[in-house]
Amino acid sequence: MNVALYFIVLLAWGSSWFAITFQLGDVAPQVSIVWRFLLASFILFVWCYFRGLKLSFSWREHVSWLLLGFFLFCINYVCAYFGTFYLASGLICLIFSTLTLFTVFNGFIFFKKPIRLPILFGAIVGIFGLSIIFSNEISATQWSLESGVVKGFLWMLLATFFASIGMLLSGQLQARKMPLVQSNAFSMLYGSILIIAYIAISDISLSIDTSYTYLASLIYLAVVASAIGFGVYLKLVGNIGADKASYVNIFTPTIALLLSTFYEDYQWSWVGLIGVLLIIFGNIIVLYAKPANT
Repeated sequence: MNVALYFIVLLAWGSSWFAITFQLGDVAPQVSIVWRFLLASFILFVWCYFRGLKLSFSWREHVSWLLLGFFLFCINYVCAYFGTFYLASGLICLIFSTLTLFTVFNGFIFFKKPIRLPILFGAIVGIFGLSIIFSNEISATQWSLESGVVKGFLWMLLATFFASIGMLLSGQLQARKMPLVQSNAFSMLYGSILIIAYIAISDISLSIDTSYTYLASLIYLAVVASAIGFGVYLKLVGNIGADKASYVNIFTPTIALLLSTFYEDYQWSWVGLIGVLLIIFGNIIVLYAKPANT
């Protein structure tokens, strides 16, 4: 079952990189995030209603979901979009691939989880493989204060840090038997409201693009990448641990490049294929790591 969940996330999030390109334009990225998670939250609430799932919870549970929404559906995305102003897509993928490392160490520091060395080693192998795939973009990057690359690098590291905290927190909430679907519905709603509050005090316009490509990609991101993707991914976090599950974020850029091969004529090289093999090898190491209690 976990293998099936893993591949569903790979396909959902790998294809989301392609869908996001249709979101770029007149609407501010932060606003697109609001529409995406508001729609995903609405879909999950409708699902809960028709399935007769409980929607009345204590204030303590809502506080937990507010925190989850802040870390997983708000602050990490805001930081990430600040980072994208200064960085090429390859460098963004590479920095965010350190999510597994952040999850391992943050789990140890904040959640008292043991560090599993095979996962740490597998993540390093995977990150090295991803760096090989994007080596041309990385080598062309001008590492200077004037270029803003350092600033973008720091913003992306912050985004990755906050995302890892959110994933670890979701694992803790599932361990406390808090329902996953309702948890995602409320936390996506709270994350959206927090971003709206941020937009309200900034000079960003809360607008929407009514073109077919924007709305179609928005629906895809809300349904497939968010309502389904996050639901399946966080279920995987609860099943195998946030450290193991987070490796999917190293693998998803490869899926995006495979889609780009068919739709955007992306050209692979032997160096790139070696990078993919390293990512697969690192993935095998991570997924076959023994549970922490053995």
